[in-house]
Amino acid sequence: MTLESSAAITVSEKIAREIGLSDNQVVRGVIAARGGLMKLLVNDQELDWASNKKFKSGDSIDFRVRTTAQGALLLPLSIERAKPSKTSNSPTNSRESSRFLTLLHRPDAGAIQSEFFKPGIVRESFVQGLDSRSSQALAQMMHRMRGISPGAVRDAFLRSGLFGELFLKTHVSVPIDIKQLMRKLLLVSKVSGSDKGSIEEIIDEIESRQLEALQAQKNHQISYHFMMPFVDANPVKIHFQRDAIGLDKEAPNWVINLHAETDSIGSLWLKSIVTPDFDIEMTLWAERLETAKNAERAASSLEKSLADFGLKLAKLSILNAARPTVDAAFSAPGHVLDIKT
Repeated sequence: MTLESSAAITVSEKIAREIGLSDNQVVRGVIAARGGLMKLLVNDQELDWASNKKFKSGDSIDFRVRTTAQGALLLPLSIERAKPSKTSNSPTNSRESSRFLTLLHRPDAGAIQSEFFKPGIVRESFVQGLDSRSSQALAQMMHRMRGISPGAVRDAFLRSGLFGELFLKTHVSVPIDIKQLMRKLLLVSKVSGSDKGSIEEIIDEIESRQLEALQAQKNHQISYHFMMPFVDANPVKIHFQRDAIGLDKEAPNWVINLHAETDSIGSLWLKSIVTPDFDIEMTLWAERLETAKNAERAASSLEKSLADFGLKLAKLSILNAARPTVDAAFSAPGHVLDIKT
């Protein structure tokens, strides 16, 4: 990509596809300081930005998208300067803006939450002072791996903390979610030091994922990360996503990623691609050879179980290896605000 102050920006076909740019779309890029360098934040991408005194961190530039044979061209429409507020609450606004950017760029989201909800980690000291409803909610959040079901996954999704504000706004009555519970722990529990820091980190992790989901929604995509805790196993990280509907109007595939790690099976990653016709392609990575062999032996049982839910196993690949690192462009929170009207 070539970036020249407020000149048009040429975006390669690959990056345009990853960002989800479409012809005549209006998107917003934000200039931010990163390690002494200026960057342009554009939907999961930190682009190099030529140093120019005309711009400073926090400035926003609106672009009109024009698709080309090579990708896309971003034509600048307007510039919104970042100006310090003259009101008395400007320090608050500054803190909120700083927190927003911090949440957007959180690395390795989910790590603290997974550690906190390992069996035996949620100690009595964390729940002292909780009311009976909150204590019951915590117990209900901890599922059993041996009794896993679609309903249990749905319950974990709804209790993930991703939708708390939405449910409040729409007056939907739902059980206490993880983020609400963490806030209660901070208020009533006798936690301090590293324990308090862990709870605050969990809240940050969840809110980072909320922002990521919102950014995906603005690009007409779906992306939800959440964690499912168990009483008899380590938590499982779950991410499911769907790209925007293309110009051909064909329904895109769903992609579901799971990551589990236990003493008995080691680290295991599973990627499932579900087509609109309910065909499913699965790739499993297992660090331990015995785990990979057990998965191969269970392939026929898996195929039958999927058929019971109306899914056809079109392909299954089992690899005795760690999953290759996923490019941050596919997993980091987005930075484009789609303001198309």
